[in-house]
Amino acid sequence: MSNDDKPQEEKFIIRRGGEEDVKTKNQVRNFVQLILQRSVNISTLIGSGASCAAIPLMSTTLKEYCKNRKATDNGKRLKEIQKEIGEENANDIELIFTKIEQKISGGAAEEERNKNLKKDLMKTFIRSIYNGYSEEKRKHHDSVLEDYVRVIHGLGRSRQILARQQRTTFDIVNLFTTNYDLFHEEALELSRYAYADGFSNGLDNIFSNREFHRRPIDLDDRFRDHLQPINPYFRLVKLHGSINWEKIEKNNKEFVHRVPVDFEKSIQALDDSNKSVSLDRVLIAPTKSKFALTQDMPYSDLFREFVNCLAVPNSVLFISGFGFGDSHISNLIESALDRTDFTLYVFAEDPSHSNGWVTDFFNKIKSSPNAYFVSPFNQDSSPLKFSDFAYFMQPSIDADSRQDLLEER
Repeated sequence: MSNDDKPQEEKFIIRRGGEEDVKTKNQVRNFVQLILQRSVNISTLIGSGASCAAIPLMSTTLKEYCKNRKATDNGKRLKEIQKEIGEENANDIELIFTKIEQKISGGAAEEERNKNLKKDLMKTFIRSIYNGYSEEKRKHHDSVLEDYVRVIHGLGRSRQILARQQRTTFDIVNLFTTNYDLFHEEALELSRYAYADGFSNGLDNIFSNREFHRRPIDLDDRFRDHLQPINPYFRLVKLHGSINWEKIEKNNKEFVHRVPVDFEKSIQALDDSNKSVSLDRVLIAPTKSKFALTQDMPYSDLFREFVNCLAVPNSVLFISGFGFGDSHISNLIESALDRTDFTLYVFAEDPSHSNGWVTDFFNKIKSSPNAYFVSPFNQDSSPLKFSDFAYFMQPSIDADSRQDLLEER
C-alpha cells in the first residue's frame, strides 16, 4: 500500500491564547490524561450534543414538529409566530418559546391557542427524550451510554491515581449538565461509583442541596487510624432539571422529588389522546429568559453549586456537547477565566469554520492563556463527536509519552 492509499490519521487542533497546535488523536488523549492526573479540582459540563445520537437536538425535533403538525391548529399557530420573529429566526427554539410566553403572560388575544401550542411543544420534546430509551432506539442508546461510561471511568480512574499518591483532597468530580436525560445516572450506576444528585434516599426522594455535601464512608477501611471517605466520589448537578423530577406539594410547601420513569408506558400515555398526561416535570423550558427561571428552587441551589465549583482554587472545567447558547452559563465561565488558577478545556466544532454561539464565545476568550479549544482539524464546521471526547478521557498513557509531554510543557 502506497502512502497515498493509507488512511489519514485523524488530527485535532488545540487553540490557546492566540496560538495553534495540531496534534494526532492519541497525542490529544495523552495531553488530556496528563491534566486528569494532576492535583486539580475536576468538573465537567456536558450539553445536548453528547446525547444527540439517541435523543435528537431540540432544533431537529422542531423541524419534525413543523412537518408533522403543518395542517393542525398548533402547526398553524407556530407558523404565525415564526413569521412574527422573522424567517432568519424561524428555527430558534428559545425565541419561539419566549414569544409564546410573552403572549400568554401579556394576556394576548387567542391566549388559549398559545397555551395549547406551548403544551404541545413541551409534550413533543419530552416524548423525544422518552423515545431515546425505547427498544426502537436501543442500539443508539447503548452506543451513547458506552461513551458516557468511558468518560466516567476515565474521571474515576484519575481520582484513584491521585488517592494512591495521598492527595485525597482532589477525589471529588463534579458532573454538571444541561441535559434532561438520564445518561449520567446510568453510566454512574454501571460504573458502580458512589454519587450524589441532590436527592435524599428516603421514601419521598426529596431534593435538598445539603445532599451534595454529604460524603459516604468506606467501612472496608474502618480499622485504619481514621475513617476514609469513599473514593472516587461524584456529584451530579443537572442545571436545567431532569426528566425524572416532579413537583409535589406537602404540608402546604412545594418540593421537588425524584421519580422512577417507565419510558415505554410514558410514550404510550403521551400518544393516547384519551389520557390526561402530567407534564409537571421539573424542566427549564428553552426560552431567552432562562436566567430568571434559574432563580427559583431548585435551580438557584443548582447554579450556586456551579458558581461555587468554578470559584474553587486550582479548578479545571472540561466541556463537551455544549453549544454556549445559555448566556447565563457562558457568562459565569467567562468570568472564571479572569482568575489564573482556573483552566478551561472546550471540545467543540472549529470556531474558525462556523458562525454561532460557539464562535461568539471563542472570540471573547481566545486571548486567555487558561482557555484551550480542541476541535477537529478539517476544512468544515464538523463538530467534535462525544465519542472523541470519551476516547480522550480514557486512561491510556505510557511512561515515555508522559515524560515527553512533561518536557514539552
